[in-house]
Amino acid sequence: MEQRILAQTEPVEVFRYFEDLTRIPRESGNEAAVCAYLVEFAKAHGLEYHTDEAHNILMRRPAGKGFEDRPGVILQAHMDMVCEKNAGVDHDFEKDPIAFEIDGDKIIARDTTLGADDGIGVAMALAVLADETQAYPALEFICTADEERGMTGVEAFDAAQVQGSTLINLDSDDEGIFIIGCAGGPVVKSFLPIQWEDAPQDTVSLRLSVKGLLGGHSGEDIHRCRANSIKLLCRLLYNLKETVELTVTGFTGGLKYNAIPREAEAVVAVSAADAEQVRALTAQLQEAVSKEYRFSDPDIAVTCEEAPAAARALTAASRDRLLNYLYFTQSCIVRQNPEFPDIVESSVSLGVVRLEETQGVIHIMTRSSVKSVYEEMFNHIRRLTTLSGAAYEVLSCCPEWEYDPDSQVKQACGRLYQEMFGREPRYMILHAGLECGELGEKVPHKLDMISMGPDVRNLHAPGEYVTISTCQKLWKFLRQLLQQL
Repeated sequence: MEQRILAQTEPVEVFRYFEDLTRIPRESGNEAAVCAYLVEFAKAHGLEYHTDEAHNILMRRPAGKGFEDRPGVILQAHMDMVCEKNAGVDHDFEKDPIAFEIDGDKIIARDTTLGADDGIGVAMALAVLADETQAYPALEFICTADEERGMTGVEAFDAAQVQGSTLINLDSDDEGIFIIGCAGGPVVKSFLPIQWEDAPQDTVSLRLSVKGLLGGHSGEDIHRCRANSIKLLCRLLYNLKETVELTVTGFTGGLKYNAIPREAEAVVAVSAADAEQVRALTAQLQEAVSKEYRFSDPDIAVTCEEAPAAARALTAASRDRLLNYLYFTQSCIVRQNPEFPDIVESSVSLGVVRLEETQGVIHIMTRSSVKSVYEEMFNHIRRLTTLSGAAYEVLSCCPEWEYDPDSQVKQACGRLYQEMFGREPRYMILHAGLECGELGEKVPHKLDMISMGPDVRNLHAPGEYVTISTCQKLWKFLRQLLQQL
């Protein structure tokens, strides 16, 4: 029998399912295996279930004795995960289990993402559905696919079948902080026309790299002021273009549009006489950004090294079009929330750039809890794209979840948390998309919603971890809450 790392870790009911999930490939868009696992779980526990072509699944557990007259409660989480790994790590996310370890209070994956976002939420819901020690109101579990790439799973979900009126989302990452609203906004994919020509002869080929950044979630970590590798590389190239005769033969940066890009790389060709100037300006930028990001990205590295000569290069017009677009694309906090001053209301994140045969493909993500603001940010991107002679498509547009000051589930959570742990919880409007926004819009009746979760850190980046102690607290709280609703 294969040894289980978390077999003795409390709550064993939760970590049994979480460890199962770490062994199943479940990158966004590759959820067939994890959906099959969930179907087998439903069958094993005699639960009614429904699946769809998008690999979403809805399970139902009937009300327990004494709870037959209570309103139904919906648990909700997503089955997919962001798959990132450190450079040079030999890991195939299509077949390899996630390698993790226990480090004190942490369950951590050192070299890849762990998938606690949102595997721990799925595990919590499964543990509740399998719990035979307590009676609960009628429960539904909505487990969606493809959340991380733009919530296409929940967009395809048939919300008309939902019966419950209170929804508990289990996709948050701070224990003791309840989410009572979230941001929405479109993800924009731009197609910048480019042309190639023969690379110049008798030049020196240099690889310029920005790496060592912490990255992280493009919404939840935006307030940490971490560096964006694409923007820094563009800054370097712009400085160089104003100083030397610069030919760009390659440019790539970022892996996921919803992650702050940690690495970016360009290959350039310059004359032998200008090569030393390129190295000097690279060193100057390294010195500058080491100071600018000494707290947020202490290991930042801007490097210049020789590279194999390329056969082709961007034309000067294509080079300028690319650099201008990247330079003037926003990637920052746009506005703080005036009602909740510690919370980011609106932001834009430039996430991915890659060059293809006839176009540069660029992904930009907008976020705001105010619809009119994310519409205006989208208009900024649209107009810049049009001025650059580019085309665009909207990959997805997640609805915002508007804060309800009269929420009954919010009040119930506040009372119970004070009773159990002797202090008031915190509430916040999340600067990221949650499926609550989509479900609140699609379900034909009104949902009273809240989101909660244990402490998960380094989301969407290698080194992701979840803390054991906060899982223990949440498990106790969730079971008590379900009995009181």
